[in-house]
Amino acid sequence: MNPYGYYHIPQSQVDYNAYVPQILPQGTQAQFDPNRQPQQLERRVNQLERENNRQQKEIERISREVNQLSRRLQRVNQRLRAVERRFNFPFTPFDGEY
Repeated sequence: MNPYGYYHIPQSQVDYNAYVPQILPQGTQAQFDPNRQPQQLERRVNQLERENNRQQKEIERISREVNQLSRRLQRVNQRLRAVERRFNFPFTPFDGEY
């Protein structure tokens, strides 16, 4: 009896590495074939590298777009300040009067 009062079933030692399934359903053989595992891993690594490259290009494209929009916004703000100085009134777009 263990300290909690439940009967403890003795565990037998099982070597899981020694078990090799003899009969597999068709289509699952490739999953357990140790000779094919490096090929599968290589294909997965290549797939992940391609995905990483695609995402990196997308990040660079979005970054360029953000920089371009930031420069355009800066130019708009400069022109707006020039108009404000010229007409001597502050531009307040949130008061509802345009």
